[in-house]
Amino acid sequence: MILQQIAEATLAFLKQEYDFEASNSQIQLDQTRKEFEGDYTLVVFPFVKVMRTAPEQAGKAIGAYLEEHVEAVTGFNVIKGFLNISLSADYWSGELMERAADKGWLGAKESKEVILVEYSSPNTNKPLHLGHLRNNFLGHSVSLIKAFDGHEVVKTQIINDRGVHICKSMLAWKKFGEGETPESSGLKGDKLVGKYYVKYDQELKAEIAQLMEKGADEEVAKKNAPLTQEVQQMLVKWEQGDAETRKLWETMNTWVYDGFAKTYDRMGVEFDKLYYESDTYTTGKDIVLKALEKGSDDFYQKEDGSVWADLVADGLDQKLLMRADGTTVYMTQDIGTAVMRYEDYPLLSQVIYTVGDEQDYHFKVLFLILEKLGYEWAPACRHLSYGMVDLPSGKMKSREGTVVDADDLMQDVVMAAKASSEEKGKLEGMSDEEQEELFEMLGIGALKFFLLRVDPKKRMMFDPVESVSLNGDTGPFVQYTHARCRAVLRKAGEYTSGKPASLDPKERLLLRALMQFRSVAAEASEQMSPALISSYCLEVAKLYNQFYHDVNILKAEGEERNFRLTLTALTAETIRVAMSLLGIKVPERM
Repeated sequence: MILQQIAEATLAFLKQEYDFEASNSQIQLDQTRKEFEGDYTLVVFPFVKVMRTAPEQAGKAIGAYLEEHVEAVTGFNVIKGFLNISLSADYWSGELMERAADKGWLGAKESKEVILVEYSSPNTNKPLHLGHLRNNFLGHSVSLIKAFDGHEVVKTQIINDRGVHICKSMLAWKKFGEGETPESSGLKGDKLVGKYYVKYDQELKAEIAQLMEKGADEEVAKKNAPLTQEVQQMLVKWEQGDAETRKLWETMNTWVYDGFAKTYDRMGVEFDKLYYESDTYTTGKDIVLKALEKGSDDFYQKEDGSVWADLVADGLDQKLLMRADGTTVYMTQDIGTAVMRYEDYPLLSQVIYTVGDEQDYHFKVLFLILEKLGYEWAPACRHLSYGMVDLPSGKMKSREGTVVDADDLMQDVVMAAKASSEEKGKLEGMSDEEQEELFEMLGIGALKFFLLRVDPKKRMMFDPVESVSLNGDTGPFVQYTHARCRAVLRKAGEYTSGKPASLDPKERLLLRALMQFRSVAAEASEQMSPALISSYCLEVAKLYNQFYHDVNILKAEGEERNFRLTLTALTAETIRVAMSLLGIKVPERM
């Protein structure tokens, strides 16, 4: 590899001329910035002292040595303490030919450790919304990136199918539903159940208002409202296995699962293994009770019967694990789920939880409790924390119905893609089925790219207008670039490999970017950041379009033509693979 050759030659120069044993860690090599001439830049400052000369002179001395001893180096220039190194056209064309011939270069690496990635993990009391879209797209993309980087990945979710929130939908349907079903209403099952979650909140607010009119303060009114009492009783009945309650629960959950399946299919996400809170919470409860029986100082029971973990000495707080009535909380369920996963997959090297940053503290507590319970694998659990999605009107609230529905949003962006494509009038020769497939590919691609292009750690504002825009730094722009590459190749017909005598600067920049794909993918895997892939796709697309406009491809002759077509083919394939790591398909034509 050329970077290794440059590094080794630099170390040899310092040893030969100054008897200085430099280390590889002192060699800083990066791509040369676009505004300067050169391909790679060596930072000279670490060697100025031992060379006893000014940075510019040190750079010139090292550059002259590299030019003489590294065959691919054909020139250099020095700007302050930065040595910009230029490589030969022969080197770059050789690199292109090597990549084009290596069918495995853009394939996944050999399998390494087993990693489990959790994402989605919805509650069964409401349909999926905009926040779930970011979660699903992020978790699914990280799964794809990890697999490409050589890991065996298990894609999973924990379905939160029990608890007080689910009981709220059940109780509202029981009291106000009058037997309504998805078939009778024409609603998707998840939307129907969500309707009654909102209904519960509306009715509860009315009861609270009545109690407050009678002189109760708000907190007392919330606690004593009839619906609050009824929903708690329903939860206790569920945990006791009451037949009527369980039957209603199963019926409404089935409605939700059918709705979720349709949404996931359109999202283009899938799962290898499903866990259900209704199964895992009992495991967590047993684990907590056993820890309590052992007499550990970290777990204790209060006089009212509730069970707690004492984390004060670790800088956290006291965490409730079981309520006084014996019912469990989310933390207990998460303990059980974590243990069950390691029982199912004993070779797991890491578990990644894709959950919003509102739960940062929750996962600090969970991981610490798992350590205190004695699980050696606890330190391998990681929280992929991401910023929430805001609306211009404020934060979304499911119980108030102020959410952007995932199904509606996906339909909106597909319709926007259709309108844009029809306006541009480039659909001649495509059947109706091909057109519909293209609109779906562009619309869902636009939405995924919009939500993945922001660093996961950053909170983001969802702009409905910008999200459906098919111009600018968008997924469809990258998709269009792939289609442009394929169109050039179709027009060109057959071609062979070629090595031109010189390279246009646009060719050099594009080829240099293509060579970086593997390192970008590896960094995205390490940082769990699809945003790095998104930025890379945009960079390659922009560089190719500059190359396409400024350099003649189809009218070139001989080696130049062959080289440019090979460069076009590698660009198309790199874009296809990179976008696939975001879960986005690319069209052959647009």
